[in-house]
Amino acid sequence: MLVRDIMSSPAITVTDDTHIPEVARLLRAHQISGMPVLDKTGKLLGVVTDHDLILRNAPVREPSYFAVLSGVIPINREEYRLYKDQLRHTLAITAGDMIEPGVPTVTPDTPLEEAMEIMLDPSVTMLPVLEGKRVVGVITRTDLVRLIEKLEGALDPETTAQASEPSLEGLLEVILYVQDMDAMVAFYRDKLGLRVLFPTGKESYKDEMWVVLDTGATKLALHGGGQRRLGQDTPRIVFAVSEIGTTRQLMLARGVEFSEVFEAAPGIMICDGRDPEGNPISLEERAS
Repeated sequence: MLVRDIMSSPAITVTDDTHIPEVARLLRAHQISGMPVLDKTGKLLGVVTDHDLILRNAPVREPSYFAVLSGVIPINREEYRLYKDQLRHTLAITAGDMIEPGVPTVTPDTPLEEAMEIMLDPSVTMLPVLEGKRVVGVITRTDLVRLIEKLEGALDPETTAQASEPSLEGLLEVILYVQDMDAMVAFYRDKLGLRVLFPTGKESYKDEMWVVLDTGATKLALHGGGQRRLGQDTPRIVFAVSEIGTTRQLMLARGVEFSEVFEAAPGIMICDGRDPEGNPISLEERAS
C-alpha cells in the first residue's frame, strides 16, 4: 500500500505570515493537529502543530545555571534547549516564527511502511506529501490508526468478512447542478413541499452555492455555479462509505474508475466516477 491510498488531500495549509490566532482557529475549525507552512510561492517551509501552540502558552521554566568567573553555564543542556525553544514560541507572531526547517516528507508513491517508520519518531505527528515541490496532501497518525484499526479488525475471525469487503452504506444524497438557485428552491420548496435543511431563514437563495432539501432517507442538494462540471447535465448520485480509500481501491480492482480522493469541505472526503452510461457517481466519507 502507498501513501496516496490513505493520505488526506488536498492539505489544509497556512503561509509563513499567517498570524498565530488564525493558526489556532484553523486547527480547531478543521479538527486537525497540524498544518504544512508554505512560503508565498507554495514551497514547503515546515509544519505547525498543536504542540507548538501548547508550548507557546505553557509556563516558561528557566533552566538552572552555575557561575563560572563572570558568566553562567546551564547545568542541563536539554533544559536549556527547551527553554530557548519555549522563548522562541512565546515571542512568535506568525506561523513562520514557530517552525523548524528540515521537516521529513514523503511522496504519494512512498510505501506506507516507510511512512510508518518515519512516524515512529514521537515528534513526527504529520508528514507533508510532496509531488515535486508542491504539497498535495498530508498523512497523519489518525490516518494510520484508521488503517490499523481496519487491519486489526481483519485479524478477528468474527469481523474478517466485514473488514475485508468494504461496502456502500446507502444512497447519501442526490446533487442537482442548477443555474437559477432562487427559482429551483422555490420549485422544490413551495411547489413540491420539500423542507429546506440548509441554509435556513433565507428570504433569497440567489447567492447561495449549496442548498440542501429534506426528501426523507436521502437528501436533495442543489448546487449552483454556472461553470460546466461533472454532474451538471445529470444529477450526481452520492454513496456513503466509511473508509473511502479502501472502498476506492476495491472499486478500482473491480474495474470501476474513480478519481483521487479529495477533501470537498472540512471533514468530507470525495472521489468521483461514472457508471457505464456516463452518469456521474461519487463515494463520500464524512467525519463522525
